[in-house]
Parts: sequence; C-alpha cells; structure tokens
Amino acid sequence: MQVAFAALGSLFGGGGAAAGAGAAAAGTAAAAGGFGSTALTVLQGVTATISALGQIGAGNAAAQASEDEAIRADLQAGQEKVDATNQQTQMKQELMRILGENEVAAANAGIDISAGIAQQANSATKRDAQTNLTVSRNDQEFQSALFRLRAKGLRRKADSQRQAGLLNAFGTAAGFGIDLFERG
Repeated sequence: MQVAFAALGSLFGGGGAAAGAGAAAAGTAAAAGGFGSTALTVLQGVTATISALGQIGAGNAAAQASEDEAIRADLQAGQEKVDATNQQTQMKQELMRILGENEVAAANAGIDISAGIAQQANSATKRDAQTNLTVSRNDQEFQSALFRLRAKGLRRKADSQRQAGLLNAFGTAAGFGIDLFERG
C-alpha cells in the first residue's frame, strides 16, 4: 500500500514530500486497520462467548422444564394410586352395605342366610365386587405405570437438552476458532 501511495505521489509531481505524506498516511491507515481488526476480533470473541453461554443456558432451561414435567408425572402416578385406593375403599364399603342389606332382608323374610338363595346372592355379590376391585387395581397400576414411564422419558429428554446446549455452545466456539484460523 505504501508503494501505491509513493507511486501516486511521484505521478502528480509532489515528489518526495508527497511520497512521504503518502507513506505516513498508509502507515496510519495500516495501524488503524490493525487496531480495528483486533477490536473486531475481540468483539466477535465476546459475541461468541455470550452466544455459547446463551446456548448452554437455553439447554439447561429446557432441561429444567422437562425435569419439572417429570416431577409432575411422578406426582400424578402417586395421586392415581391414592385415588384408586379411595375408590377401592368406597367399593368395599358399598359391598359391606349391600351384604348387610341382603342379610337383613333375608332375616326379615325368615330365610336362613347361611345357605340357599341368600348364600348364593351373597357369594355372587362378593364375586362381582372382587372382579370390580381387581379391575380397579389393574387400571390404577396401568395408569401409574404410564405416568412413571412418562417421567422417565422426560428425564431422558432433559439429559438430551443439556447435551444439546453444550454441543451448540461447542459448535459456536469452534466456529469462532475456525474463523480466527482462516484470518491467519
């Protein structure tokens, strides 16, 4: 660049003074360019760092949200069990009420409750109640298992989100390093 300024100065008749002024201007421009390049590199480095930290933070935030959902799913599994236990207790109470009413009705009619039709009715009622309790218990176990499975999947998702945030940050840092290397 200094050579170009010197050539221009001699062409337009400024001679040595013009060449000297041109060389000084070129030196100042080169110094300013060097400072600008360094400042730009520092600014790009700060930007890359902030971007990488943001990517890590975003990954952690997404992971925390998934972990919070996993906790809610675990709580739902527990609540499902409590609800099922309450329902089964109500079913047992209803069974006891029906059996009591059957015995009272049979006794009022003068029927022996230890044999015959009264015994068969009580046995059928107990079988039906046992079937309903079994269905209720199986349904509760299935629902709880689904909630626990969802919680497990959400925890795996959280791990993946954290890893993705770190990999994105690494990619940003690597991209900045490659840019620096290419500039020389």
